Amino acid sequence: MYGFDPSVVALGLGAIAICIVSAIDFHAPFETVEIRYAVMRDRYYFAVLAYVTIAVVFYVFMVIQIRWLTNQLYPGRGAGLLVSVPATIAFMVLAPHLPILSRVIGLLRTMMQTLARYPQAVETVIVAIARSPIRVTERAKPELQRELEGYGVPARLIEKALNQDDEVLAVGATAMIMQVASLHTSFVELRGNPRFEKFFRARKAAFDELERQYRRMLRRSARALLLTEDIMVSDVDARELVLEISDFIAEECEDLRVAYQRRLAEATLSVVDRRDSRTELISSFGYQTVLPQPLPFAPLVTIFVLDFAVSVAPLFFLDLPRKFAVGSLAGGLSSLAHAVALTVSIFFAIYPKAATNFARPSLYALPWSSYVVFGACSYLAGNFILWLTYSTIPIAEGWLAKNHPFAASSLFSLIFLVNTLVLSILLDVRLRADRLDYHEARLKDGAAHAVVMASLMFSLLVSFVLVTRAYGLEMPTIPLSWYAGIVASFGILGFVVGYLVPSTAEAYIESNKMIRKSSALDGNLLGWAAPASQSTVKP
Repeated sequence: MYGFDPSVVALGLGAIAICIVSAIDFHAPFETVEIRYAVMRDRYYFAVLAYVTIAVVFYVFMVIQIRWLTNQLYPGRGAGLLVSVPATIAFMVLAPHLPILSRVIGLLRTMMQTLARYPQAVETVIVAIARSPIRVTERAKPELQRELEGYGVPARLIEKALNQDDEVLAVGATAMIMQVASLHTSFVELRGNPRFEKFFRARKAAFDELERQYRRMLRRSARALLLTEDIMVSDVDARELVLEISDFIAEECEDLRVAYQRRLAEATLSVVDRRDSRTELISSFGYQTVLPQPLPFAPLVTIFVLDFAVSVAPLFFLDLPRKFAVGSLAGGLSSLAHAVALTVSIFFAIYPKAATNFARPSLYALPWSSYVVFGACSYLAGNFILWLTYSTIPIAEGWLAKNHPFAASSLFSLIFLVNTLVLSILLDVRLRADRLDYHEARLKDGAAHAVVMASLMFSLLVSFVLVTRAYGLEMPTIPLSWYAGIVASFGILGFVVGYLVPSTAEAYIESNKMIRKSSALDGNLLGWAAPASQSTVKP
C-alpha cells in the first residue's frame, strides 16, 4: 500500500463495505430472490443503486462528523478517519436494530422497494394474467392422460373425465385441471430456453415446491377419479358425487394455478425487457392479455443529465477569486445533488397521481390539497439533499452554503417545490382534458414551464444576493451576462421538463386506466390492444 494515505484507503474500504451491507439490507424483510425476480430489472437496479447511494452519502456525512468530534475531544492525536470509519460502520450496521432508527430505515427501505415497484409490479401482472382468458395448449391433454394412467386410472375414464360433459367431472373442474397441466407443460418447455436458465436456477426452491404440489394434485385427482368406478350409486347420488369430486379437484388445482401464474409473472418481469416481448411470453402460455404501460425512465434520465450539465457547466468557465473558488469535487457533488433533488421533485409530481386517487383531478376541480402535501414533500426532500451536500462537501469560505448551509439549501429548494407544483398542474389539466393525442400541446407545456423556471431562477439569484449580504458576506464579482446565461439555461431546462414529463405521464396514466376499465367491464383485457397475430379469446 506504499504511496497511499491509510485514512483514504480506510474511507474507501468503508464505503465498499457500506455498499455491500446496504445492498443486502435493501431486500429486508424479504429474501433477495423474492424482490429481484418480482420486478423489472432496470427498476430493481435503479432502486438498489438509489438505496446504496443514500447509505454511502450518509456514511460520508457521519464519518466527517465523527472525525470532527474525535479531533475536538482528542486534539493532536491524528486519529482522524482511522477511528471515525470503523465507528460509522458499526453504527450503520446496528442502526436497523435500534428502536427509533429502525422505523426510519424501514420507511426508507419501503420507499426504495416501492420505487422498484415491489410488490405492485408482480401483483399487477398476476391480476392481468388471472383475469385473462386462456387457451389450453395442445400438450396439456396428453400430459394429463399419461400422468393419470401412471397412477392407475383407466384411459377410458380419463377420456370421459376430460370431455367436459359433466359425466365424470364438472366442466369447471375439467377446465381447471387442464389449465394447470397446460401451465406445467409450458414451464417444462420454457426450461429449455437458455435465456431463462438463470431465472430457473435462482427460483429452484419455488419450482421444486411447485413440482411437489403438482405431483400431489395428480395423485389425489387419480384417487378421486378411481372412486367414481368403485362406488355404485343412484343417478341422483351420482350427480352429487360428480360435484363433490369436482370441488375436490378444483380446490387442489386452484392454489397450484395461482402459484404457476406468479412464477409466470416473475419470469415476465425479471427476464424479458420489452413490453411486447412480455406479452408474447405470456401468450405462449395460452393467455391473451395486455400488460399495463410501465412509466418510462428515459425522460427522467434526460432531465437528470441536462440538469447536471446546466448546474456544473458554469464552474468550468467562471474565473473566481480564491475565496470563492469551486473545486471539481464540490462542484460535481453539488450539481449531482441538485439533479437528484430535481428528479425527486418530478417523482412527487407524477407518482401520487398514478398510485392514489387523492392526487388525481376530478371533473370539477383540481386536487389543491395534494399540491400542498406533495409540494411540501418535494421541498423538504430537496432541502435535506442540498443541506446534507452543503454540510459535507468542501466549499470555499466565501459562499453562503459554507457558512450557512441550511439557509442556502432552504432558498434553492424552492425550485423543487415550484417544479412539483407546476408539473402537477400541467398534468392535471391534461388528465381533465382527456385528449387522445398525448403529443398535443407539448410545446405549450414546455413554454409555460420554461417561463416559470426562468422567472424563478431570476428571483432566486436576486434573493441569493440579498440573503448573502444580509448575513454580512461578500458576493463574487460575476458579469451580468453570466447571470443572464444561468437564467436562460434554466429556462431551457424548464422547457425540456415541461415538454417531456406531463405528456409522458398522461400517456402512462391514461393507458393503464383504459386497460383497467376494459377489464372491469367484461373480465377481459383490451382486445384492440392484442397483437394482430393473436385472436382474442372470450372467457
